Amino acid sequence: MTSQTRPLEEILSELGVTPKDVTVYLTLLQEGPGSVRQLATLTGVNRGTVYDALKHLQELELVNFYNRETKQFFVAAPPARLQELAQLRATELSKASRELTHVVAELEALYVAGTRQPVARMYEGSEGIRSILEDVLETMRTAPDQEYYVYSSSSVREAGLYDAFQDYTQKRIDAGVSVKVISIGKDSKTVGLDERRSIPGLESTPTYTLIYNGKVANVFLDKHGELLGLIIENQGIYETQKTLFLSLWERLVS
Repeated sequence: MTSQTRPLEEILSELGVTPKDVTVYLTLLQEGPGSVRQLATLTGVNRGTVYDALKHLQELELVNFYNRETKQFFVAAPPARLQELAQLRATELSKASRELTHVVAELEALYVAGTRQPVARMYEGSEGIRSILEDVLETMRTAPDQEYYVYSSSSVREAGLYDAFQDYTQKRIDAGVSVKVISIGKDSKTVGLDERRSIPGLESTPTYTLIYNGKVANVFLDKHGELLGLIIENQGIYETQKTLFLSLWERLVS
């Protein structure tokens, strides 16, 4: 019984090589070095697509080039490079699998038991942080109890937390939404519909936490000092964080 080999394009697609890449690469193997114009003629593919394929093939080290007079010519790498590429891809996948083993448990915690639906959303950049603040206002407008809770980190505030939504506080007040704030690091003044208490002597933390109507949002600084955010929507997590917050709140001197 003879074994059947899958089509070359199907095999190479698993290495990140597209059908157009295969066409250009095989043409170079069969015809030898060629320019973009020559390859477009030989393959029947337009020059722009040939150029993109050559660029991708160079990234995969399946094609090299050299200059002759005023023209650039491309040459295929030996077919053995395909085997090297496959081995490299296998090594990368194996490494990724090992690394994922350490975080799967944490990722599982972001799923609702039974339904297995994701309950976490990641945000980055100023627009991402604005989206989090907009979600707080939108959620609280229809909440039964229009009060939410914040662990306010001065280092995150000073990194530009509210830069992308500078009228956030006024919109919160206009919507009749109140907030209790526990300040960590430098304290801030009350501005309207807010109560503030601080933890004496505690340095600022790299995370700013908002606890609001079934959700918990964390805004934090990455290793480069850039703001990132994560919203977790889970009633159990929300209730736990709210209970801990209010317990600490009662112990702090206003």
